[in-house]
Amino acid sequence: MDNSSIKKNVANLRTSRGITQEEMADRMGICLSSYRDFEKGDTAMISQHIFRAAEILETSVEEILLGYRPEQSDGPFLEDVRQEYGGKISILERRIADLEKLVSSLEETISSKNEIITMLRKSLGEDK
Repeated sequence: MDNSSIKKNVANLRTSRGITQEEMADRMGICLSSYRDFEKGDTAMISQHIFRAAEILETSVEEILLGYRPEQSDGPFLEDVRQEYGGKISILERRIADLEKLVSSLEETISSKNEIITMLRKSLGEDK
């Protein structure tokens, strides 16, 4: 997320709502040239203006900064995240199952070794 993506997001949201640059500048309480500089990427939008722009555009600050609404549950971005991490989670679940089997096997090995040690100690004690 950089200034160029934020300016694109604001410009896209503004035009999709049929708001002109002049209207945005006026509603934000800044001069038109300052607003145009922002949309051209010549200046960064300071935080107080981001909140005002979100209010005017009837959206969230997150949508301006990220280009999407994180709370949307059916957007393509969220589905991409679900697919990417769903696959990773499945891989990790399989790995955990494999590790649990390994731990169980190692516990059995340790138990067997402990039995052998116990028998050897008894054997040594009886020989003395």
